[in-house]
Amino acid sequence: MSAYDFYQRKMKVNGNSTGKNCSTLGEKLKSDSDKIMELTWNNDLAAKTCYIYDHFHDDFFTDEHGITRSLAEGMTYENTNKTKIDAKFIIKSYQSMDKDQVEYYLMFRPSQPVRFNEGDDLYYYETDFRKRYGATFPIGLFVDVPDDRGIYHKWIICRDEPANQFPKYLILPVNYELTWIEKNNDKHIKRRMWCCLRQQNSYTIGTYTDRYFTHTDNQNKIWLPMNSITEKFWYTFEDSKNMRVVVSALTEHPTVWTVTKVENSMPFGIQKLTIYTAFWNEHTDYVNLETGEMYADYFDSEIIPTDPDTQPIPSPVTNVLATITSSVSTIKIGGSYRTLNIKLSNDSGEDVTDIIFGDSKSNFEWHFEIDNEEYKGIIRNDLSFCQMKIKFPDDYDYVDKILTIYCTITNETITIESNKLQLEITD
Repeated sequence: MSAYDFYQRKMKVNGNSTGKNCSTLGEKLKSDSDKIMELTWNNDLAAKTCYIYDHFHDDFFTDEHGITRSLAEGMTYENTNKTKIDAKFIIKSYQSMDKDQVEYYLMFRPSQPVRFNEGDDLYYYETDFRKRYGATFPIGLFVDVPDDRGIYHKWIICRDEPANQFPKYLILPVNYELTWIEKNNDKHIKRRMWCCLRQQNSYTIGTYTDRYFTHTDNQNKIWLPMNSITEKFWYTFEDSKNMRVVVSALTEHPTVWTVTKVENSMPFGIQKLTIYTAFWNEHTDYVNLETGEMYADYFDSEIIPTDPDTQPIPSPVTNVLATITSSVSTIKIGGSYRTLNIKLSNDSGEDVTDIIFGDSKSNFEWHFEIDNEEYKGIIRNDLSFCQMKIKFPDDYDYVDKILTIYCTITNETITIESNKLQLEITD
């Protein structure tokens, strides 16, 4: 009896415990292996809780200089746009001084979906990567991976490693925040994005001389995710007209490079730049040692570079507490106005009032009650979305009663009910 015949007979007796229709012994073994991998996942030292996202779903913040940025290490996830994902971090090879930056593996659970439907957290990959560029999930995404101390670091997923079982993905560490000027018709836009600098140790003297000319000969590569921003990198056959970028330590005269080649199809989802050393131009290039900004060709025309028109996606707000406060605990019949303030905070105690009320689609409804019944006689003067003045009318029937005030806030994603503020009605 063949192994397959024995398997078929055994399955008829015991049934298929995997719930899958396995037509071959190999498929049955693969299904069983997937199940074992799922059950033993957390027993592996390589298993990590990671976060996956594209550039636009990064968690941005405004630094002390007013610059919108994101972190490459030490990230936290109390409020995040990123999607949690289970992965195993696998070391493929080790770095040496005479090699390019080595790659590492990332492997997901066998049950991890690689295609997404509308409403899924990662559905944007279908529209922004697969449909637009022909990319295969998860190529072109960033992933935050914790080290042995639990500190998260940003990586970029560069290509897949196909396998009959347990496919893996090659990832590279993000090690530089690239800044450049995007020239878009009559606009010059300041751009910044995390990338991976690929080492090219050619051991040249830095120049090359042919029969007539001498030019710089120091080459490096930059790997970025492919998206609506990085797709605008370009180069021409005229070296003097090519894009220039700064890749350097923060110094008074940073190192400038010229983009000499752009590759975006091997694989789809990654934008690869080849850059050659150029020279710092004190008349057109810009460096600010205080803010850390470095831009090539910042002043090469009369057009002033501006910040991007579109702002990063704000972090979602969950577990919001709305608190109404008043400087006094009483309100006088026919007296002066009393000021009410409303503040929204998240579960970390951070003020998120502007995030909620800054959304034009947010609505709030104030309630005034006496003896558990709605009271409509309050005179209101709304000063702003988070501040209001109220006045009690000349109605002495309510002396010594309690006015209860609360507010219900709603938008597309959440409904919040505030605390109940109580003011004693006096004459």
